[in-house]
Amino acid sequence: MLQVAEAQGYNGEDLLRSLNLPIDPLAPNADLDSLIDGRYYSKIYRRVMWLLQDESFGLGLDHRTPAGSFRMLCLFIIHCETLEQALRRAAEFINFCHTLTETSNSNRRPIERLGDGTALYRFPENVGLVSDTNASITTMAHTMAIWRRFCQWLIGKPLELIAVHFQGEAPESAEYFEQLFGCEVRFACDHNAFLLAEYCLDCPLIHTEESLQKFLRNAPYHLLVSQEDDDSSLLSQMKRIVGSDLSHEFPSVVVMAEQLNMSVRTLRRRLKDLDTTYQRFKDELRQEHATRWLNQPELKVNAVSALLGFDEPSAFHRSFKKWTGMTPGEYRASRQPHMNIDKT
Repeated sequence: MLQVAEAQGYNGEDLLRSLNLPIDPLAPNADLDSLIDGRYYSKIYRRVMWLLQDESFGLGLDHRTPAGSFRMLCLFIIHCETLEQALRRAAEFINFCHTLTETSNSNRRPIERLGDGTALYRFPENVGLVSDTNASITTMAHTMAIWRRFCQWLIGKPLELIAVHFQGEAPESAEYFEQLFGCEVRFACDHNAFLLAEYCLDCPLIHTEESLQKFLRNAPYHLLVSQEDDDSSLLSQMKRIVGSDLSHEFPSVVVMAEQLNMSVRTLRRRLKDLDTTYQRFKDELRQEHATRWLNQPELKVNAVSALLGFDEPSAFHRSFKKWTGMTPGEYRASRQPHMNIDKT
């Protein structure tokens, strides 16, 4: 990344100093083979992206990706109900962006259910990669790995891959690619694609615009770290333990730690690393469900209050206003101003 910035006339050392990082990968005694914490990498990424105004820098693409493109893609799909709907809508967004750069894209069938419990998700055929074969296939692999992690964030669970298809010819060693995806890797295929378990397509999206904003503030950290090392998966595990029925009492932090097979102290530490607490996790989860249910006009506000486990609707009103600065009725009016909505 720093080399890309320096090629555009920026000074890498000045850039690093401006970030006040506790590391200096450009220091004369720096170990070039050592790993860098994902959070530091993300800070460098955001600064270089802002300087170059190109979200695809360093990936070897022929066309720039204007800053803000990924955010607009996320907003375009975040209200989809299932992963399949999100993937189809993402393909529409990418096709439209290609028309702006006069780049052809013949991929009109991104998803195909194969009828045997599996499905094929095809990536856009024209990704504008440079011609170098080895660089292209590595770039494509990293792009696909990042997209997989994004899909996993959307549904809050692993995306079960059966195989990964690459259009490029097999490199001398495919071991790296197999480790990257944890499944069979096939080369010289018709498409760059995921062969995945069909049920993944029907998984509901668990996030809202509110949780998306927090995700984008930390990007690209959660898209770069591997699933097993990503502490954000801890929150997804906690959400699955709580479930979608919030009308019952929340599990205590002791019970939650037991369910996660860790001590309360470890759970608190890992939450602190994510800049949150158990209480904030509970509040944000209630807020996520509240905003989703309030977007369903057939549900009265008092019913939403009960679904969230509040004993009194007034307590829900106070909490929701604390979370969003609006009452539930005001929130509904702002989201669906043309509907006749119950504000009880």
